Amino acid sequence: RFHSTVYHCVDRIQAQPGMPVAELESAEQDLCGAVNAVFTTAPQLQAALSPLNAGTHLFGNVADASHFVQARSGALSRPSDLPSIDGPCLIFIGAIDAYKLDLPLLEALAAGNPQWTFILIGPVGETDPSTDASVLTAHHNVHWLGPKPYSELPAYLAVADVALLPLQLNDYTRHMYPMKFFEYLAAGCPVVSTAIPSLLDQADVACLCPPDVEPFQAAIAALLKGDGPPLERRLARAAQFTY
Repeated sequence: RFHSTVYHCVDRIQAQPGMPVAELESAEQDLCGAVNAVFTTAPQLQAALSPLNAGTHLFGNVADASHFVQARSGALSRPSDLPSIDGPCLIFIGAIDAYKLDLPLLEALAAGNPQWTFILIGPVGETDPSTDASVLTAHHNVHWLGPKPYSELPAYLAVADVALLPLQLNDYTRHMYPMKFFEYLAAGCPVVSTAIPSLLDQADVACLCPPDVEPFQAAIAALLKGDGPPLERRLARAAQFTY
């Protein structure tokens, strides 16, 4: 027995593939009714759970800015497994799962822009075994480097001209708040992301787009020309959203 209990809800787990949706919905309703408070990491999670518990609060995700700002120090060695890069370098770091990452969008961007180098870092199919990234990685300008230790991520972001967050818009992503958004900002990277609900109030520090090729491509091209939110504003925002 405890004096009080807290439910910390960080994702809409029932929207992941293969989950027992009805059982999870019922269990979550029971849990919200039993705990003293609910903390949620995304505004849509708060909206969904507030009717189940009056003490439901929003605390969005943050990142370790002091760790990722190392990407701007100039003191990090270039990772040995990075390919030779001739032209702009675009990077994505995170889980490569078909239910949330927009793989067709990434593939179209790679096919239409052979002058851009795409670096993908993270596990493939970690929570969605049906994920097939072979069409994407078959392009000569796409390089999947696999998962990397957290300690090494700033060194990869140090070579990026643009950091990408190309998500689908679905029930799962509408309820998520990706901490990698602030990791990208802390590393000083210009960011192009799908305009998911949790990021709409960050439009002054990143390019937020619908998950379509044309707007993503135009936003990337604009950032590569030096347009977009200034570096000082991006770093200041990352410093606000940290531990």
